[in-house]
Amino acid sequence: SKEKIRYILQFFFDKGENASQAAENVNSVYGPDTVTANHAQFWFRRFHSGNFDVKDAPRTGRPIVEN
Repeated sequence: SKEKIRYILQFFFDKGENASQAAENVNSVYGPDTVTANHAQFWFRRFHSGNFDVKDAPRTGRPIVEN
């Protein structure tokens, strides 16, 4: 899940690795294109600013209805 990958990125952030290394490690375990370096950098910037909430923010608009 997206949250699981974000927690893994947080682990690498806490470990002191950079975002590119973290993305490479995640992709080597979970398959290529699991996370891009740019996406990892986005999360690393959030973690660096002190925001460690990995859940999706609530969105406005029409709710998704599953059939």
